[in-house]
Amino acid sequence: WFKKTFKGKLSHLTLKASYSLTADRPSVSNAAVIIRSTTPWRPEANIKETALYQSSAANHGLTYEKKHELNLGMDAGFLNNRINLSVDWYKRNNYDLIGPTVTEGFSGSFTQYGNIAAMKSNGVELSLSTTNIKTKDFSWTTSFIYSHTHNEVTELQSSTSMMSLISGNGFTMEGRPVRCLFSIPFKGLNKEGIPTFLDQDGNISTTGIYFQTSDPDKLRFLKYEGSTDPTETGSLGNIFKYKGFTLNVFVTYSFGNVVRLDPVFRSYYSDMTATPKEFKNRWTVPGDEHKTTIPVIASQRQRNLDSHLGYAYSAYNYSTERIAKGDFVRMKEISLGYDFPRPFCGRLGLSSLALKLQTTNLFLIYADKKLNGQDPEFFNTGGVAAPMPKQFTLTLRLGI
Repeated sequence: WFKKTFKGKLSHLTLKASYSLTADRPSVSNAAVIIRSTTPWRPEANIKETALYQSSAANHGLTYEKKHELNLGMDAGFLNNRINLSVDWYKRNNYDLIGPTVTEGFSGSFTQYGNIAAMKSNGVELSLSTTNIKTKDFSWTTSFIYSHTHNEVTELQSSTSMMSLISGNGFTMEGRPVRCLFSIPFKGLNKEGIPTFLDQDGNISTTGIYFQTSDPDKLRFLKYEGSTDPTETGSLGNIFKYKGFTLNVFVTYSFGNVVRLDPVFRSYYSDMTATPKEFKNRWTVPGDEHKTTIPVIASQRQRNLDSHLGYAYSAYNYSTERIAKGDFVRMKEISLGYDFPRPFCGRLGLSSLALKLQTTNLFLIYADKKLNGQDPEFFNTGGVAAPMPKQFTLTLRLGI
């Protein structure tokens, strides 16, 4: 740990550095065998006895998760602190990370926690605040924050199924981020409007995708889409003050991640099914496969001819065609406040009086058009969530 502050022509300059090696206590505790008590069932109520059973087998190879971390930072002020800059950088290596892994079942369970992974990460955060104008009656200040993060799984002794890789927040592989998403390669619509794909055997297929496979060789055909965690985040805020008025405009942004669109396509729909506006551009007549990628609403004849037709629509939901960027720029907050003059407050018998109108989550300045109005900031398993509600707040503050 090191910290040094300098003063001179600069208002101030502070350098910071630290290095640490830590071992985190794991969230599981079956390094030793876990024995629990129970009351066995007996056919007569007056016969009671206690028994012991093995809840979890001993796992002597389990150890603490460990981390090497290096932090470097700098704080600097210029022009009598009218410009303030802060930069922090870190590098982190985690190893002996704990997770479930498949075993041969000798202990009575086919899954067991173990130290199965290692990962590395680094990032930088920049914070800049400036006083642009400052007079007796008017001031304008700006704050800007930028953060970049990167992580990569360097070792993984565990397997997963195709569904874990293509749905929700995805999973991971060696050399990839800790949470990333993969997709089934989409190969267009056939002459009947049914979606086709590249399958695990290298063939162009409609219903030949085996969603439950966990064979690494059978998963290589999946396309890597990207991280589900944003890599660049931050905000931009401006505060304007004129006499008793205060105007705050605050914008947030996020870039570098992908989201899976809602899995709304299926081989059968009922009269109660809510369909998005994408269905207006679906395949309807032969030849549409050359100008649209939205599959047909399957007919009863098509379902009778192929009893596995639902697989084609499931594969479409988790294909490269149903991926969108999670990037967004949001107008997070606009507020306008007014502090009444003290003489006016005094005539009302108050020490202070303030009125403030605040609006939150007004609108998205930018988002991927493929989202069709869905909010990229809050997405759930299988898709993205409903837009964030707008909030309007009027506050009256009295000081007695």
